[in-house]
Amino acid sequence: MQRRLIAPRPDYLQRVQKAGLVYTHDDPRSDHPELYRYWRDDAYYEFRQADVEELQRAASAVFGMLEQAGDWLLSPAGAWYLRRFEIPPRAMRAVVDSWNEQPAWGSVYGRFDFRFGGVDHPDAAMRTPRLYEFNADTPTSLVESLVQWDWFEDNRDRFVRETPDATQWTNMYEDLIAAWRRNLALLSAKLGFEPVVYFACSNADPSHEDEMNTLVLRDTCEQAGFATETIFVENLWLGGDDRFYAGQGGAHIDVLFKLYPWEHLAREANADAIFLDIESIGYGGRPYAGGTVWIEPPYKMLWSTKAILPVLWHLFGRTEDGRRYLLPAWFDGDEPFGVRRTGFVRKPILAREGADIVLTRPSGTTVRGEVQGYGAEGFVVQELAEPPVFHRREEGVDVSTVVGVWMIDGEPSGLCVRESRGPITDNFANFLPHVVAG
Repeated sequence: MQRRLIAPRPDYLQRVQKAGLVYTHDDPRSDHPELYRYWRDDAYYEFRQADVEELQRAASAVFGMLEQAGDWLLSPAGAWYLRRFEIPPRAMRAVVDSWNEQPAWGSVYGRFDFRFGGVDHPDAAMRTPRLYEFNADTPTSLVESLVQWDWFEDNRDRFVRETPDATQWTNMYEDLIAAWRRNLALLSAKLGFEPVVYFACSNADPSHEDEMNTLVLRDTCEQAGFATETIFVENLWLGGDDRFYAGQGGAHIDVLFKLYPWEHLAREANADAIFLDIESIGYGGRPYAGGTVWIEPPYKMLWSTKAILPVLWHLFGRTEDGRRYLLPAWFDGDEPFGVRRTGFVRKPILAREGADIVLTRPSGTTVRGEVQGYGAEGFVVQELAEPPVFHRREEGVDVSTVVGVWMIDGEPSGLCVRESRGPITDNFANFLPHVVAG
Protein backbone atom coordinates (compact mmCIF):
# COMPACT_ATOMS: atom_id res chain seq x y z
CA MET A 1 0.00 0.00 0.00
CA GLN A 2 1.58 3.24 -1.19
CA ARG A 3 0.53 6.87 -1.42
CA ARG A 4 1.24 8.28 -4.87
CA LEU A 5 0.87 11.63 -6.63
CA ILE A 6 -0.91 12.26 -9.92
CA ALA A 7 -1.79 15.33 -11.95
CA PRO A 8 -5.34 16.43 -11.07
CA ARG A 9 -7.89 16.50 -13.84
CA PRO A 10 -8.29 20.13 -15.00
CA ASP A 11 -12.06 20.06 -14.47
CA TYR A 12 -12.12 17.62 -11.56
CA LEU A 13 -14.15 19.84 -9.22
CA GLN A 14 -16.98 20.32 -11.70
CA ARG A 15 -16.94 16.62 -12.52
CA VAL A 16 -17.17 15.34 -8.95
CA GLN A 17 -19.78 17.91 -7.97
CA LYS A 18 -21.91 17.01 -10.99
CA ALA A 19 -21.69 13.37 -9.90
CA GLY A 20 -23.16 14.29 -6.50
CA LEU A 21 -20.08 15.10 -4.45
CA VAL A 22 -21.26 18.64 -3.79
CA TYR A 23 -19.66 18.69 -0.33
CA THR A 24 -16.14 19.43 -1.52
CA HIS A 25 -14.66 22.72 -2.72
CA ASP A 26 -11.28 24.33 -3.40
CA ASP A 27 -11.88 27.77 -1.87
CA PRO A 28 -9.75 28.20 1.29
CA ARG A 29 -11.87 31.24 2.27
CA SER A 30 -15.12 29.27 2.35
CA ASP A 31 -17.42 29.26 5.37
CA HIS A 32 -16.98 25.46 5.41
CA PRO A 33 -13.24 24.85 5.95
CA GLU A 34 -13.93 21.21 6.80
CA LEU A 35 -14.91 20.65 3.14
CA TYR A 36 -11.81 22.30 1.64
CA ARG A 37 -10.32 19.82 -0.81
CA TYR A 38 -12.21 17.03 0.91
CA TRP A 39 -11.90 15.13 -2.38
CA ARG A 40 -8.22 14.93 -3.38
CA ASP A 41 -7.75 14.52 -7.13
CA ASP A 42 -3.99 14.92 -7.02
CA ALA A 43 -3.05 11.80 -5.07
CA TYR A 44 -4.19 8.22 -4.59
CA TYR A 45 -3.42 5.05 -2.68
CA GLU A 46 -2.05 2.08 -4.54
CA PHE A 47 -3.00 -1.34 -3.18
CA ARG A 48 -1.83 -4.78 -4.22
CA GLN A 49 -4.26 -7.60 -4.86
CA ALA A 50 -2.88 -9.24 -1.73
CA ASP A 51 -3.96 -6.17 0.27
CA VAL A 52 -7.51 -6.45 -1.07
CA GLU A 53 -7.66 -10.16 -0.33
CA GLU A 54 -6.54 -9.54 3.25
CA LEU A 55 -9.19 -6.82 3.69
CA GLN A 56 -11.83 -9.18 2.29
CA ARG A 57 -10.81 -11.89 4.75
CA ALA A 58 -10.88 -9.45 7.65
CA ALA A 59 -14.28 -8.00 6.73
CA SER A 60 -15.86 -11.43 6.28
CA ALA A 61 -14.41 -12.70 9.55
CA VAL A 62 -15.54 -9.68 11.57
CA PHE A 63 -19.00 -9.78 10.03
CA GLY A 64 -19.30 -13.40 11.10
CA MET A 65 -18.34 -12.37 14.62
CA LEU A 66 -21.01 -9.68 14.58
CA GLU A 67 -23.65 -12.23 13.62
CA GLN A 68 -22.65 -14.46 16.53
CA ALA A 69 -22.49 -11.46 18.85
CA GLY A 70 -26.07 -10.52 18.00
CA ASP A 71 -27.31 -13.97 18.95
CA TRP A 72 -25.33 -13.83 22.20
CA LEU A 73 -26.49 -10.35 23.16
CA LEU A 74 -30.14 -11.39 22.85
CA SER A 75 -29.60 -14.53 24.92
CA PRO A 76 -29.63 -14.63 28.74
CA ALA A 77 -25.82 -14.87 28.70
CA GLY A 78 -25.50 -11.42 27.09
CA ALA A 79 -28.02 -9.58 29.28
CA TRP A 80 -25.44 -7.63 31.32
CA TYR A 81 -23.65 -6.41 28.20
CA LEU A 82 -26.91 -5.59 26.43
CA ARG A 83 -27.90 -3.24 29.25
CA ARG A 84 -24.75 -1.22 28.55
CA PHE A 85 -26.13 -0.41 25.07
CA GLU A 86 -28.95 1.59 26.70
CA ILE A 87 -31.42 0.63 23.99
CA PRO A 88 -34.76 2.11 25.15
CA PRO A 89 -37.17 -0.59 26.37
CA ARG A 90 -39.75 0.63 23.84
CA ALA A 91 -37.37 -0.46 21.04
CA MET A 92 -36.35 -3.88 22.29
CA ARG A 93 -39.18 -5.91 20.75
CA ALA A 94 -38.43 -4.44 17.33
CA VAL A 95 -34.73 -5.17 17.81
CA VAL A 96 -35.40 -8.79 18.76
CA ASP A 97 -38.06 -9.41 16.12
CA SER A 98 -36.04 -7.89 13.27
CA TRP A 99 -32.96 -9.85 14.37
CA ASN A 100 -34.81 -13.17 14.44
CA GLU A 101 -36.51 -12.77 11.07
CA GLN A 102 -35.67 -15.64 8.72
CA PRO A 103 -34.68 -15.47 5.96
CA ALA A 104 -32.93 -12.23 6.85
CA TRP A 105 -34.07 -9.10 5.07
CA GLY A 106 -34.12 -5.37 5.60
CA SER A 107 -30.38 -4.63 5.81
CA VAL A 108 -28.61 -3.31 2.74
CA TYR A 109 -25.22 -1.86 3.66
CA GLY A 110 -22.59 -0.88 6.23
CA ARG A 111 -18.93 0.12 6.37
CA PHE A 112 -16.00 -1.17 8.42
CA ASP A 113 -13.14 1.15 9.34
CA PHE A 114 -9.80 -0.63 9.69
CA ARG A 115 -6.26 0.23 10.65
CA PHE A 116 -4.23 -1.19 7.80
CA GLY A 117 -1.00 -0.21 6.10
CA GLY A 118 -0.77 -3.00 3.54
CA VAL A 119 0.64 -6.53 3.70
CA ASP A 120 4.14 -5.21 2.91
CA HIS A 121 4.17 -2.38 5.43
CA PRO A 122 7.56 -2.03 7.22
CA ASP A 123 5.80 -2.27 10.59
CA ALA A 124 4.51 -5.82 11.01
CA ALA A 125 1.68 -4.57 13.22
CA MET A 126 0.26 -2.61 10.27
CA ARG A 127 0.13 -5.59 7.90
CA THR A 128 -3.13 -6.99 9.26
CA PRO A 129 -6.44 -5.09 9.27
CA ARG A 130 -7.60 -4.27 12.81
CA LEU A 131 -11.16 -3.08 13.38
CA TYR A 132 -11.67 0.47 14.59
CA GLU A 133 -15.47 0.38 14.32
CA PHE A 134 -18.45 -0.68 12.23
CA ASN A 135 -20.65 2.02 10.70
CA ALA A 136 -23.68 -0.24 10.57
CA ASP A 137 -26.70 2.05 10.48
CA THR A 138 -26.00 5.35 8.69
CA PRO A 139 -22.62 5.13 6.92
CA THR A 140 -21.76 7.94 4.52
CA SER A 141 -18.91 8.45 1.99
CA LEU A 142 -20.78 6.25 -0.49
CA VAL A 143 -20.91 9.04 -3.11
CA GLU A 144 -17.17 9.58 -3.13
CA SER A 145 -16.54 5.84 -3.01
CA LEU A 146 -18.42 5.54 -6.31
CA VAL A 147 -17.06 8.76 -7.82
CA GLN A 148 -13.55 7.33 -7.50
CA TRP A 149 -14.38 4.94 -10.34
CA ASP A 150 -14.84 7.90 -12.70
CA TRP A 151 -11.42 9.16 -11.57
CA PHE A 152 -9.93 5.75 -12.36
CA GLU A 153 -11.57 5.62 -15.78
CA ASP A 154 -10.21 9.08 -16.65
CA ASN A 155 -6.71 7.93 -15.68
CA ARG A 156 -7.02 4.36 -16.94
CA ASP A 157 -4.51 4.73 -19.79
CA ARG A 158 -1.77 5.70 -17.36
CA PHE A 159 -2.50 2.95 -14.87
CA VAL A 160 -2.87 0.22 -17.47
CA ARG A 161 0.31 1.35 -19.21
CA GLU A 162 2.22 1.00 -15.92
CA THR A 163 0.36 -2.09 -14.66
CA PRO A 164 -1.75 -3.89 -17.31
CA ASP A 165 -4.09 -5.49 -14.76
CA ALA A 166 -4.68 -2.29 -12.73
CA THR A 167 -8.23 -1.85 -11.47
CA GLN A 168 -10.21 -0.70 -8.43
CA TRP A 169 -12.17 -2.53 -5.80
CA THR A 170 -15.44 -0.67 -6.25
CA ASN A 171 -18.29 -3.12 -6.76
CA MET A 172 -20.73 -1.22 -4.57
CA TYR A 173 -23.11 0.06 -7.24
CA GLU A 174 -23.80 -3.33 -8.80
CA ASP A 175 -23.89 -5.01 -5.39
CA LEU A 176 -26.39 -2.47 -4.06
CA ILE A 177 -28.70 -3.18 -6.99
CA ALA A 178 -28.51 -6.90 -6.23
CA ALA A 179 -29.06 -6.21 -2.52
CA TRP A 180 -32.23 -4.25 -3.18
CA ARG A 181 -33.55 -7.00 -5.45
CA ARG A 182 -33.00 -9.70 -2.86
CA ASN A 183 -34.27 -7.73 0.11
CA LEU A 184 -37.28 -6.24 -1.60
CA ALA A 185 -38.31 -9.56 -3.15
CA LEU A 186 -38.52 -11.05 0.35
CA LEU A 187 -40.20 -7.93 1.65
CA SER A 188 -42.75 -7.88 -1.18
CA ALA A 189 -43.63 -11.49 -0.42
CA LYS A 190 -44.23 -10.49 3.19
CA LEU A 191 -46.38 -7.47 2.28
CA GLY A 192 -48.26 -9.18 -0.51
CA PHE A 193 -47.48 -6.42 -2.99
CA GLU A 194 -44.50 -4.57 -4.45
CA PRO A 195 -44.04 -1.40 -2.37
CA VAL A 196 -42.90 2.08 -3.22
CA VAL A 197 -39.63 2.65 -1.34
CA TYR A 198 -39.21 6.06 0.30
CA PHE A 199 -35.74 7.46 0.93
CA ALA A 200 -35.31 9.90 3.80
CA CYS A 201 -32.65 11.96 5.54
CA SER A 202 -32.73 15.09 7.65
CA ASN A 203 -33.04 18.54 6.08
CA ALA A 204 -30.74 19.97 8.77
CA ASP A 205 -27.45 19.20 6.99
CA PRO A 206 -26.20 22.33 5.15
CA SER A 207 -23.50 20.37 3.30
CA HIS A 208 -26.11 18.07 1.65
CA GLU A 209 -23.85 15.08 2.31
CA ASP A 210 -26.67 12.97 3.73
CA GLU A 211 -28.99 14.00 0.91
CA MET A 212 -26.52 13.00 -1.80
CA ASN A 213 -25.74 9.65 -0.15
CA THR A 214 -29.47 9.00 0.13
CA LEU A 215 -29.99 9.80 -3.54
CA VAL A 216 -27.29 7.32 -4.57
CA LEU A 217 -29.08 4.61 -2.63
CA ARG A 218 -32.38 5.63 -4.21
CA ASP A 219 -30.82 5.40 -7.67
CA THR A 220 -29.58 1.85 -7.05
CA CYS A 221 -33.03 0.88 -5.80
CA GLU A 222 -34.59 2.26 -8.99
CA GLN A 223 -32.03 0.35 -11.06
CA ALA A 224 -33.19 -2.76 -9.23
CA GLY A 225 -36.65 -2.14 -10.68
CA PHE A 226 -38.56 -0.57 -7.79
CA ALA A 227 -40.57 2.63 -7.58
CA THR A 228 -39.06 5.22 -5.22
CA GLU A 229 -39.81 8.57 -3.63
CA THR A 230 -37.83 10.96 -1.41
CA ILE A 231 -38.87 12.72 1.76
CA PHE A 232 -37.18 14.49 4.64
CA VAL A 233 -37.44 12.80 8.02
CA GLU A 234 -38.92 16.01 9.39
CA ASN A 235 -41.87 15.62 6.98
CA LEU A 236 -42.91 12.15 8.10
CA TRP A 237 -46.52 12.41 9.22
CA LEU A 238 -48.07 10.35 11.97
CA GLY A 239 -51.72 9.96 11.02
CA GLY A 240 -54.72 9.63 13.28
CA ASP A 241 -54.58 5.86 12.69
CA ASP A 242 -51.04 5.78 14.14
CA ARG A 243 -49.56 4.97 10.73
CA PHE A 244 -46.82 6.94 8.95
CA TYR A 245 -47.47 8.96 5.81
CA ALA A 246 -45.52 11.07 3.31
CA GLY A 247 -46.65 14.38 4.78
CA GLN A 248 -50.13 15.38 5.85
CA GLY A 249 -52.57 13.85 3.38
CA GLY A 250 -49.80 11.90 1.63
CA ALA A 251 -49.53 8.23 0.79
CA HIS A 252 -48.87 5.58 3.41
CA ILE A 253 -45.16 4.77 3.65
CA ASP A 254 -44.83 1.02 3.29
CA VAL A 255 -41.01 0.94 3.14
CA LEU A 256 -38.67 3.68 4.33
CA PHE A 257 -34.90 3.81 3.98
CA LYS A 258 -33.64 6.39 6.45
CA LEU A 259 -30.17 7.90 6.64
CA TYR A 260 -30.97 8.89 10.19
CA PRO A 261 -29.69 7.14 13.33
CA TRP A 262 -31.84 4.70 15.26
CA GLU A 263 -30.48 6.10 18.52
CA HIS A 264 -32.15 9.40 17.63
CA LEU A 265 -35.41 7.88 16.40
CA ALA A 266 -35.70 5.73 19.51
CA ARG A 267 -35.65 8.81 21.73
CA GLU A 268 -37.91 11.16 19.79
CA ALA A 269 -41.40 12.22 20.76
CA ASN A 270 -43.16 9.78 18.44
CA ALA A 271 -40.85 6.84 19.22
CA ASP A 272 -43.64 4.86 20.90
CA ALA A 273 -45.71 5.16 17.73
CA ILE A 274 -42.77 4.05 15.55
CA PHE A 275 -42.21 0.85 17.49
CA LEU A 276 -45.89 0.09 17.94
CA ASP A 277 -46.34 0.46 14.19
CA ILE A 278 -43.34 -1.84 13.54
CA GLU A 279 -45.11 -4.62 15.42
CA SER A 280 -47.63 -4.82 12.55
CA ILE A 281 -44.94 -5.49 9.92
CA GLY A 282 -45.22 -9.20 10.55
CA TYR A 283 -41.82 -10.13 11.90
CA GLY A 284 -41.51 -13.63 13.30
CA GLY A 285 -43.89 -15.24 10.83
CA ARG A 286 -46.84 -13.06 11.80
CA PRO A 287 -48.97 -11.68 8.92
CA TYR A 288 -48.36 -8.18 7.67
CA ALA A 289 -50.90 -5.76 9.13
CA GLY A 290 -50.04 -2.39 7.66
CA GLY A 291 -46.87 -1.07 9.33
CA THR A 292 -43.89 0.75 7.87
CA VAL A 293 -40.74 -1.28 7.22
CA TRP A 294 -37.64 0.72 8.20
CA ILE A 295 -34.31 0.14 6.46
CA GLU A 296 -31.79 -0.23 8.01
CA PRO A 297 -33.70 -2.49 10.48
CA PRO A 298 -34.01 -1.91 14.24
CA TYR A 299 -31.51 -4.65 15.05
CA LYS A 300 -28.76 -2.38 13.75
CA MET A 301 -28.90 -0.83 17.23
CA LEU A 302 -26.91 -3.88 18.30
CA TRP A 303 -24.08 -3.09 15.85
CA SER A 304 -24.12 0.62 15.14
CA THR A 305 -22.61 1.97 18.36
CA LYS A 306 -19.18 1.46 19.83
CA ALA A 307 -20.74 -0.62 22.60
CA ILE A 308 -20.36 -3.60 20.26
CA LEU A 309 -16.55 -3.36 20.46
CA PRO A 310 -16.21 -4.68 24.05
CA VAL A 311 -18.72 -7.42 23.19
CA LEU A 312 -16.65 -8.58 20.23
CA TRP A 313 -13.48 -8.61 22.32
CA HIS A 314 -15.21 -10.45 25.19
CA LEU A 315 -16.49 -13.14 22.84
CA PHE A 316 -13.63 -13.48 20.37
CA GLY A 317 -10.53 -11.94 21.95
CA ARG A 318 -9.10 -15.39 22.61
CA THR A 319 -9.84 -16.80 19.16
CA GLU A 320 -7.38 -16.75 16.27
CA ASP A 321 -9.46 -14.38 14.11
CA GLY A 322 -10.35 -12.24 17.10
CA ARG A 323 -6.72 -11.70 18.07
CA ARG A 324 -5.90 -11.06 14.42
CA TYR A 325 -8.60 -8.59 13.40
CA LEU A 326 -9.95 -7.01 16.61
CA LEU A 327 -8.47 -4.45 18.97
CA PRO A 328 -8.89 -5.16 22.69
CA ALA A 329 -11.82 -3.09 23.97
CA TRP A 330 -13.75 -2.72 27.21
CA PHE A 331 -16.45 -0.54 28.66
CA ASP A 332 -14.90 2.46 30.41
CA GLY A 333 -13.79 1.42 33.88
CA ASP A 334 -13.60 -2.30 33.05
CA GLU A 335 -10.27 -2.20 31.22
CA PRO A 336 -7.16 -3.84 32.70
CA PHE A 337 -4.86 -1.44 34.53
CA GLY A 338 -1.99 -2.08 32.14
CA VAL A 339 -3.90 -0.52 29.24
CA ARG A 340 -3.63 2.86 30.92
CA ARG A 341 0.16 2.55 30.84
CA THR A 342 0.54 1.24 27.27
CA GLY A 343 -1.84 3.67 25.60
CA PHE A 344 -5.56 3.72 24.94
CA VAL A 345 -8.38 5.52 23.17
CA ARG A 346 -11.54 6.55 25.02
CA LYS A 347 -14.53 6.74 22.68
CA PRO A 348 -18.11 7.87 23.42
CA ILE A 349 -20.50 5.07 22.58
CA LEU A 350 -22.55 7.26 20.23
CA ALA A 351 -19.99 9.73 18.85
CA ARG A 352 -19.55 10.47 15.15
CA GLU A 353 -16.61 11.63 13.02
CA GLY A 354 -14.10 11.46 15.85
CA ALA A 355 -16.03 13.79 18.14
CA ASP A 356 -15.12 13.69 21.85
CA ILE A 357 -12.57 10.92 21.37
CA VAL A 358 -9.45 11.16 23.56
CA LEU A 359 -6.30 9.32 22.51
CA THR A 360 -3.72 8.82 25.26
CA ARG A 361 -0.21 7.70 24.37
CA PRO A 362 2.12 5.75 26.71
CA SER A 363 3.99 8.99 27.40
CA GLY A 364 0.80 10.47 28.81
CA THR A 365 0.32 12.96 25.99
CA THR A 366 -3.20 13.19 24.60
CA VAL A 367 -4.89 13.99 21.32
CA ARG A 368 -8.50 15.12 21.54
CA GLY A 369 -11.22 15.06 18.94
CA GLU A 370 -13.60 17.95 18.41
CA VAL A 371 -15.73 18.57 21.49
CA GLN A 372 -19.40 18.09 20.60
CA GLY A 373 -20.86 16.95 23.91
CA TYR A 374 -21.09 13.20 23.38
CA GLY A 375 -20.48 10.86 26.28
CA ALA A 376 -23.57 10.97 28.48
CA GLU A 377 -24.38 7.55 27.07
CA GLY A 378 -21.04 6.17 28.31
CA PHE A 379 -17.62 5.38 26.87
CA VAL A 380 -15.59 2.43 25.66
CA VAL A 381 -11.83 2.08 25.98
CA GLN A 382 -9.92 0.58 23.05
CA GLU A 383 -6.27 -0.39 23.10
CA LEU A 384 -4.18 2.24 21.34
CA ALA A 385 -3.46 1.36 17.72
CA GLU A 386 -2.67 4.52 15.81
CA PRO A 387 -3.27 4.42 12.05
CA PRO A 388 -0.37 4.17 9.60
CA VAL A 389 1.29 7.43 8.69
CA PHE A 390 2.02 8.42 5.10
CA HIS A 391 3.81 11.50 3.84
CA ARG A 392 1.75 14.03 1.89
CA ARG A 393 4.60 15.16 -0.35
CA GLU A 394 2.61 17.86 -2.10
CA GLU A 395 2.27 19.74 1.19
CA GLY A 396 5.22 18.37 3.13
CA VAL A 397 3.13 16.98 6.02
CA ASP A 398 2.41 13.56 7.44
CA VAL A 399 -1.12 12.17 7.44
CA SER A 400 -2.82 9.28 9.20
CA THR A 401 -4.79 6.93 6.96
CA VAL A 402 -7.85 4.78 7.63
CA VAL A 403 -9.18 2.18 5.19
CA GLY A 404 -12.91 1.56 4.92
CA VAL A 405 -14.47 -1.63 3.56
CA TRP A 406 -18.05 -1.50 2.32
CA MET A 407 -20.31 -4.40 3.25
CA ILE A 408 -23.25 -4.79 0.88
CA ASP A 409 -25.89 -7.35 1.89
CA GLY A 410 -23.38 -8.91 4.25
CA GLU A 411 -20.52 -9.30 1.76
CA PRO A 412 -17.32 -7.24 1.23
CA SER A 413 -17.87 -4.99 -1.78
CA GLY A 414 -15.24 -2.27 -2.09
CA LEU A 415 -12.94 0.10 -0.28
CA CYS A 416 -12.45 3.76 0.48
CA VAL A 417 -9.55 5.69 1.96
CA ARG A 418 -9.52 8.76 4.20
CA GLU A 419 -6.54 10.60 5.61
CA SER A 420 -6.26 13.14 8.42
CA ARG A 421 -3.63 15.51 9.78
CA GLY A 422 -3.78 13.67 13.10
CA PRO A 423 -4.51 10.17 14.40
CA ILE A 424 -8.24 10.85 14.89
CA THR A 425 -10.25 10.69 11.66
CA ASP A 426 -12.61 13.65 11.93
CA ASN A 427 -14.74 15.85 9.69
CA PHE A 428 -11.59 17.52 8.36
CA ALA A 429 -10.39 14.24 6.84
CA ASN A 430 -9.75 14.01 3.10
CA PHE A 431 -11.00 11.30 0.76
CA LEU A 432 -8.57 9.84 -1.78
CA PRO A 433 -9.24 7.40 -4.63
CA HIS A 434 -7.35 4.15 -4.94
CA VAL A 435 -5.88 1.77 -7.49
CA VAL A 436 -5.35 -1.99 -7.20
CA ALA A 437 -2.16 -2.65 -9.13
CA GLY A 438 -1.66 -6.39 -9.18
